Order: sequence, then structure tokens, then C-alpha cells
Amino acid sequence: NKEEFVTCGGIPLKEVDLKTMESRLVPGLYFAGEALDIDGITGGYNFQAAWTTGWMAGQSMA
Repeated sequence: NKEEFVTCGGIPLKEVDLKTMESRLVPGLYFAGEALDIDGITGGYNFQAAWTTGWMAGQSMA
């Protein structure tokens, strides 16, 4: 039996600049992955969201 789970809830997307992943409320603070209020079905969707938002935040901070 295989168990899978994701974290639900997190920082509301309206509080994040989705082009840079920077907080709209605290400049210089960036979010990625399951810190955000997004979740997908199991099967890799959550991994992809984490990788993509992590890359976007990293590029914005560089």
C-alpha cells in the first residue's frame, strides 16, 4: 500500500508577485513550493510546482 500526501494552505497567491515569487507585503521575501497556497493532485504536479517556483524565486534573487 502506497501512501501519498501534500501540504495544503500557505501564503495566499494574491500576496505574491507570480512573476518573481516575491512577497507583495514584504519586499525581499520570496516564496516557493508548498509554502504557497497551491496544491495539485499526486503524481508529480506538486514537485513541478515546487521546482518551477523555486527556480523563479532563485532567478529573481540572483
